[in-house]
Amino acid sequence: MKCEKKLKQIRQYIAALLAVWLFCIHTVPVFADRVFNDIEHSYAADAIEAMAAQGYVTGYQDGSFRPVHFISRQEWASIFVKTLKRTSVNKSVASFSDVSPWALPYVQTLQAENITKGISDQLFGAKHNMTRQDMAVWYARYFGVSEDTRASDRSSFVDQADISDYAQTSVWLMERLELIEGDTNHYFHPKESVRRQDATLVAYRIWLGGDGLRERAKRLLESLGNGTAMTNQPASPTESKKIVVDLAPEISHQRANPEIEEPKSHSPRPDPPVSPVTPTEPKPEPPIIRPEPSPKPPVIPPVTPPVIPPIIPPVTPSEPPDHSSDFVVDEVVIKAPELVNQPETYPSYQLSFDLYNKGHLVSIPAVSVTSVTYTFSDTLGVFDEHGKIAHSENIPAADGYIPVEMEVTIAKPYRVLKAQTKLIVRGKTPPVEDPTVIRSVYLATYTISQATTLDPTAWSMPYVFQNAKGEVIPSGLLPSDLKLRIEDSRGIFDEDGHIANLHLIPALNSVIPFKIEVESPSQGIHFISDAELTVVPGARKKQYFAISMMLQGKDAGSTTTVEQIEQSRQLLMDHFGTNLKVTWAMENRFIFVESNRPQLKKVLEYVDQYGDEVGILDGYPNNLFDLPEWEAQMNEWLYMYRYNALNELHQSGSLGSPSVFESMDTDQYRKYLPKSLTGFTVNPEQAQWLKDHFKITSAMGWSATQYNVNNMYGEGSPLMPYWSHKDNPIVPAQGLTNNSGIVFMNSITIDPIGSRYTKDSSRWTLHPGDPYVTETDAAPQLYIAQQYLDNPYQRLNTVNYMSIILDVNWLAKNHNMSQIWENFVKHFPVDREVEIVGVDGLKQIYESIAGLSNDHTEFSLMFRGSGFKAVMDSNNSPANLRYLWTENASQRIILSKEDGDAAWSIIDFTDYTRNPVPKMAYNLGKNTDVSYVTGRNFKLHPTAPLTADEIQRVKDRLKEIYFAEEVTYK
Repeated sequence: MKCEKKLKQIRQYIAALLAVWLFCIHTVPVFADRVFNDIEHSYAADAIEAMAAQGYVTGYQDGSFRPVHFISRQEWASIFVKTLKRTSVNKSVASFSDVSPWALPYVQTLQAENITKGISDQLFGAKHNMTRQDMAVWYARYFGVSEDTRASDRSSFVDQADISDYAQTSVWLMERLELIEGDTNHYFHPKESVRRQDATLVAYRIWLGGDGLRERAKRLLESLGNGTAMTNQPASPTESKKIVVDLAPEISHQRANPEIEEPKSHSPRPDPPVSPVTPTEPKPEPPIIRPEPSPKPPVIPPVTPPVIPPIIPPVTPSEPPDHSSDFVVDEVVIKAPELVNQPETYPSYQLSFDLYNKGHLVSIPAVSVTSVTYTFSDTLGVFDEHGKIAHSENIPAADGYIPVEMEVTIAKPYRVLKAQTKLIVRGKTPPVEDPTVIRSVYLATYTISQATTLDPTAWSMPYVFQNAKGEVIPSGLLPSDLKLRIEDSRGIFDEDGHIANLHLIPALNSVIPFKIEVESPSQGIHFISDAELTVVPGARKKQYFAISMMLQGKDAGSTTTVEQIEQSRQLLMDHFGTNLKVTWAMENRFIFVESNRPQLKKVLEYVDQYGDEVGILDGYPNNLFDLPEWEAQMNEWLYMYRYNALNELHQSGSLGSPSVFESMDTDQYRKYLPKSLTGFTVNPEQAQWLKDHFKITSAMGWSATQYNVNNMYGEGSPLMPYWSHKDNPIVPAQGLTNNSGIVFMNSITIDPIGSRYTKDSSRWTLHPGDPYVTETDAAPQLYIAQQYLDNPYQRLNTVNYMSIILDVNWLAKNHNMSQIWENFVKHFPVDREVEIVGVDGLKQIYESIAGLSNDHTEFSLMFRGSGFKAVMDSNNSPANLRYLWTENASQRIILSKEDGDAAWSIIDFTDYTRNPVPKMAYNLGKNTDVSYVTGRNFKLHPTAPLTADEIQRVKDRLKEIYFAEEVTYK
């Protein structure tokens, strides 16, 4: 018997560890590596992982669990059945029309066991949210509660009156089992919906409790004295086929089917170690004599005179000793009547207690009364040791509570029992509060998309307001003077809950904590509530990568070969797939020689097979030729291209004639015409000539953003694709009257500034062809590309793109450069949707989005230096520098900030609306500045002061792109 008692104590100890509170906020250790990507900060994280490991709960395809989403009735049925391993023996249960196919077996199992049923004869309410009181009801039925089970006591919750009649006993039982508790004010909120993390946590606890928990429930139900827990029988076959409709939600006429196999106890975690137990001979206990349900009248024997003295039977060892003065108890429960904050009731108020043995109420025998002593105590000092009010001045205000403890000592057999409870103090006459008074606020969502996928113009912070009963207050009933204010220490949101700093949204799966301040003078409320948002993936805007392959040379060894062409395209296809298109930009020398006909044939095959583009490569600065000489070169280009690539169309003596172009501008040959110009720089007269004679309307400059060839300088062209100005290609057109009709784009050099230095060129580019670079792992280039791919402003940009011009032959002949490019392609992030396009292909994409003007064109990019410094000191990209480059058709703005700086600095402001636009001359001296400079320029006018109008334009633009960090405007 001592062994059994010891084991019982151990089981009680373990049960006490497991009996944590349901429906309240808990603190659970947070681990970084979780099976789901959004439970790190859930108080139920451990339970969710344990249940997922058993296959009882599952997440979503995006790797999330969505812990604070509400759980539906059919979802809860699935968890309930799987956790308790229920197996239905009734295959004839009628189906509901609203239950999803995957959930039907679970719902039918619960129907068969009479644990739950539908809201009508056809509907289960499958997608209705599960409520807190109904969750208690389902489990209480599993423990044996039926419709006839009635507890004399009620639960101790402040809002106990709000619990539906059918759920009162169930909630009482779950509270007595220490499985549920209210909020900090001891409200249960019975009709509030249950969240996925709450549902998983309660299922986890009951799964862990196993048979021990069921035994406790059984004893408690038997103690009610109505016998329903032991006498109910399963429904007859006739009754089980009858379709039953819920007249009151969740009312069952029978307990759970006892013929269904009950789960065994579970122990997914090892029991805590205990001291060795030496088994002893168990002591016999007096038998428990149960009263007959219907006692018969006593039989009176005939009276005869005592002739023979009474015979006393001998005492055998098997008979238990008589301990009539002993009584056995194992539990004490404090009985605390309602304490109303009303002084005249204090003298008559009395705490008392009940004693139980194995769930049965036990009375103290008269002979044992003197051997039982008890004392009450409380931390507030309200009661004396006998449970009377001794210091009424210490009674807290209404809705406060008094933590009461007691200790009972039983002399024979010696036993000390302890109990505790929270005694809620009620108001004298609790007023019925207006249901429109706000008592809590919650967010209607718990997620926000990561910055790269978030459209801040469409995002708003949705709120849900609830009254004291936890009921949602309709928006039309909210007070007109309601004020909300967001307190966000990270600076992501402004006071109104709008996105203030888009780029500050942290990495995927991060949590953004903040506070919501609620105020309404008319309702007399002012409180602050905690909230948080988890950063989740979203729908990314498509990213484009424009590639122009340079084909050059006319002599063996210096010209691009067929093998080099094949290898360069195959490298791209191996990583990006065959659904890509590139531009093959050819220079005059390449198309002039007949020995390059195999290369031209290969290019035309790619045009037919993949839709690749033919382009013109003009590799010479425009200060080396006058316009007539350049025009002659372009005519020679087209004439010799037709001769060597499309010889069947060749006509001698037609050099310079429009017939050369016209012969190819047919349905059969139009796809082979050159579609774009690739060059070091683009002059407006050159671009206009190609448009007029070859219908070319797309151009890509090598590095016109900060052009530095033959000592000519250019500052000012945007990073975005744009319709160029007819007089200056590095300026966006400001209307149809000055629109050249040509889309210009840069072969992007990033970072475009590289440092805060204002002298010389200081940049690291995407291009792998820097002869001063010996490293071949492509780490700087990949770092730069990653910043484009993860640019927080993607959803704001007209087109997200990268672009590059590659000299195929030069790469092949220089091992370090070819290896850099190969590593760049092979290690390009595979989880990004990037489409490879040609130069004209990117122009068509831009035109389809932006139309025929720059009115709505914009581009923003935030990036950090790569930390790489090449042998040539001017290629320096400090890693401690960040940049914000933002532009639209009106202006270009560049900010920089060094780590540790308190504010961002303006290092560039270029006003594209300034008139007149300086016309770019054709022939330029090699030291001529061709920049379009206004305001402050980081390189040419680094200290130029900004006017008040320019400062305001900068502020307005930064607000447009959701950037509100501190900026220095001096």
